[in-house]
Amino acid sequence: MKLAELSIRRHVLAYMLSAVLVLFGLIAYQKIGVDRYPNIEQPVISISTTLTGATPEVMDSSVTQIIEAAVNSVPGIDSIESTSQPGRSTVKVTFNLDKNIDVAFNEVQVKVNQAQRRLPDDVDMPVVSKTDANGSPIVWLALTGDRTEKQLYTYANTVVKKQLETVDGVGEVVLRGRGARVIRVELDPVKLAGYNLTPAEVKSAFGREHLQQPGGTVVNGPAELLVNLDLEFKSVRALQDLVVAWRGGGAIRLADVARVIDGEGDLRSLTRFNGKPAVLVGIVRVANSNTVALSQAVIERVDGQIRPALPPGIELTLAANDASFVVEMIGALKDHLFEGTLLAGLIVWLFLRSLRSTLIISLAIPVSLLGAVAVMYFLGYTFNTVTLLGLLLLIGVVVDDAIVVLENIHRLREQGHDNPIEAAILGSQQVVFAVIAATLSLVAIFVPVAFLGGIVGRLFNSFALVVACGVLVSLFVSVTLTPMLCSRFLKVEKQHGRVYVWLERGFQAMENGYRRVLDWTLRHRGKVLGFALLSVAASVAVFMLLKSEFLPEEDESRFLVNIKTPIGASIHYTNQKSREVEAILLRHGEVRNLLTIVGGFSGTQVNQATFVVRLTARHTRTVRQGELLAKVRKELGHVPGIRASAFPIPRVGESRGGKLQFAVIGPNLTDVAKHADALMQRLGSQPGIGRLDIDLDLEQPQLSFDIDRAAAARVGVSTESIATALNLLTAGSNVAKFSDGDGERYDVRVKAADMAISRAEDLNAIYLRSQNGELVRLDAVVRVKRTLGPTLIARQNLQYAANLKGSPTLALAEAVAEVQTAARDILPPGYRVEMQGEARELARGGGQAVFIFGLASLLLYMILASQFNSFAQPAVIMLAEPLAVVGGLLLLWLSGHTLNVYSMIGLILLIGLVAKNSILLVDVTNQFRAAGHAVDDALRASCPLRLRPVLMTSLTVILAMLPAALGLGAGAETNGPLAVAVIGGMISSTLLTLAVVPAAYSLLENRRQAQ
Repeated sequence: MKLAELSIRRHVLAYMLSAVLVLFGLIAYQKIGVDRYPNIEQPVISISTTLTGATPEVMDSSVTQIIEAAVNSVPGIDSIESTSQPGRSTVKVTFNLDKNIDVAFNEVQVKVNQAQRRLPDDVDMPVVSKTDANGSPIVWLALTGDRTEKQLYTYANTVVKKQLETVDGVGEVVLRGRGARVIRVELDPVKLAGYNLTPAEVKSAFGREHLQQPGGTVVNGPAELLVNLDLEFKSVRALQDLVVAWRGGGAIRLADVARVIDGEGDLRSLTRFNGKPAVLVGIVRVANSNTVALSQAVIERVDGQIRPALPPGIELTLAANDASFVVEMIGALKDHLFEGTLLAGLIVWLFLRSLRSTLIISLAIPVSLLGAVAVMYFLGYTFNTVTLLGLLLLIGVVVDDAIVVLENIHRLREQGHDNPIEAAILGSQQVVFAVIAATLSLVAIFVPVAFLGGIVGRLFNSFALVVACGVLVSLFVSVTLTPMLCSRFLKVEKQHGRVYVWLERGFQAMENGYRRVLDWTLRHRGKVLGFALLSVAASVAVFMLLKSEFLPEEDESRFLVNIKTPIGASIHYTNQKSREVEAILLRHGEVRNLLTIVGGFSGTQVNQATFVVRLTARHTRTVRQGELLAKVRKELGHVPGIRASAFPIPRVGESRGGKLQFAVIGPNLTDVAKHADALMQRLGSQPGIGRLDIDLDLEQPQLSFDIDRAAAARVGVSTESIATALNLLTAGSNVAKFSDGDGERYDVRVKAADMAISRAEDLNAIYLRSQNGELVRLDAVVRVKRTLGPTLIARQNLQYAANLKGSPTLALAEAVAEVQTAARDILPPGYRVEMQGEARELARGGGQAVFIFGLASLLLYMILASQFNSFAQPAVIMLAEPLAVVGGLLLLWLSGHTLNVYSMIGLILLIGLVAKNSILLVDVTNQFRAAGHAVDDALRASCPLRLRPVLMTSLTVILAMLPAALGLGAGAETNGPLAVAVIGGMISSTLLTLAVVPAAYSLLENRRQAQ
């Protein structure tokens, strides 16, 4: 007994089989998480190392290159990127997508531990983390109130940060702003010399006098006493009495040579919220963790525990949240699912004109979708843009098989098969072959996804699985639930109402018109096929007109602005310019709130500032985000003394700085800078590229020291003592920890007072201790000179790199072509350009798309050849493919969309979608020929018979995708290209297939008969 017959005769079994799918799907729906994309982020491990006071050159040679060489042998690495900044080294190791991040972390940690003994003695222990050290926080909280910035920072550090660090998925909680409590010991070089002391002796005094050591116990009979050796000073006043040395029978105390202040750390960062001072708390997630789930957990912790306990006068505000747009976008897609279901149901009712028939077919939608949702849950997928677009497409696809089965059963009932059971069995058996062939043809196009790697492969993978599972479930429903429901509830009315009669007349007129078109087609087969060929050729021109990019630009109601002041500018100058930028941004009524971070996200580059701009809701604005960005770029271009860039929030495969990102790479840092500058000048002169920003600058003003080593040796001064004194007074050193009973440990930082050393000449008055105990002035053995050096040294895959970023008005593919052309003209052998971010993924994905098209078409042919037992007929069926691409490309161009990942998914999907209509025509034609009809007579009889199912299945897909194609709701720029490509392809393939396939079938089969 076949499955359809079994389901008809055992109807309860059919109910229960579908009910199981619905039950599992409903449970899965409640448990599945929400995110913007599938799990397509590459595992990233960052190694951060600090060496206070070191120049970028020292960090590069003594720290960065040693760590790079150590971790380079870890298996599964995709790329190694590093930056060396003053006092800080960051090495980012990006692994292949299939690398387990926990395994990668352990392997990197082992290599770093092995390399640590080769690092300088004063370097802090390298910190290995599962986050991108250059990654942006996904949530920003602003702490404001009627307190000093120091009090706000202390509260953020001791209370807010600690409570947020325990939230699952938080990789790091970063604080930005001034106010970090530090006990500052500001040395006076003149007083030190007057007391016959050196800076190093002050540092040594802390090691002798301010310390904690473990004690033991004293046993006295039955009692035991614990020995407490906490010998640190417990107040700032007490610390002032620390004895530095004994001179002339008296003690020289710390207060005699320095000011001891309960103050802040070095001023390297300033933050504001809507122009007012604030301390910002940023949440950086662990790589590959769920953005929405983490954001919700952070907000719950803030609302439930942190905000209720805030002291009076302090506010904690959610300033920026990456998850907000994701939630809006997912909500819009869920609305489209509901709207698409209604529209698909309307089409079914319009053609069948029966509420019972409409309900029978519409039941395939929830069962198939929930079946796909259950599979998503078991595979660990989330509701995201890709999986929800797959579910949206399924609305129009899953009813196809049920429509074909019901329509055939309904036709048999109208022809006189009075027994509903037998009619359902016979009707389902007649079309089961076509239904299986159509379903497998759609599933087959997703098999090549298994061979894809990278981000494109992960995107295709999740989409393919959702659609394939839904289609297979719909096949199951169409041969179980649908025939069973038809056998019990389908009625064929003898008398019909006015609406039914009026619609039937319209359909019959349409069929009669199609018969005339079909007659003309069979008489002019060459002309029809020639027109089809010209249409395909014309689509090549349309393809050349379309712009290409990796991901479409989206209106997320937020963007970033970066400014750079001249090299060597102080934080005070940068802060002044950031105020001017704030005034420009807040002048726009579309700006909802504004975060200002002077010193950049890293808080280490005082000539940079970053602004996080949050806009009002999309539906309340008359200006789109892209238009506002263009205005802001123009306005900021008129601010003197800064280089400004404004760009959307980075998405997957991107980093901060703009859509176009690339690096000039080579073995020599100076030459890399020279060639990168030439390339930047060449590209910047092209209107479509615009101004580029570069991270490499070799003109940072520096003070260098020439040591007269012979003179130094003569007076007994070592190079080490010179470097130690200079480092201590100019860079400062955290020489000890301090606690006054609040449970926290604070740094004690020794450094020269700000006004004590403000010019290069002030360094000459530093005194050093010689071997015979006498003081020697620095200028007796050292000559100070002004030089230039790099502000930052970047490396990629163990070579020097200059990173360039911009926001071109050209399409990304055109901009990449311009960069590559300029690079060929400018760069000598040994130097190259490597695309980064979205541009790199675009280059990787282009070749993969061609591979998918080719392999999917080949597999489809092989399946059709097997099912039709013919080498020629599958080629006729697959004529619908190029005809679909014609419409898809044309509608993309007319609607202003680009060729991107989503539109390519839509075009590839058409390979399987449009083949279903051709299969219906060819299969029923073969049945008529088997009954004895001639080729053309079989076509004249069968094609009009299948006209309604073909139109119905096409229109359900078109209307299901229509809400997404109309560009309504958040994420419309992402949803639109796929929907538009599918709709355009379905329209062109349906209209042309109804003529081209019969013409080709007639030409082929008549020639075969003649032979």
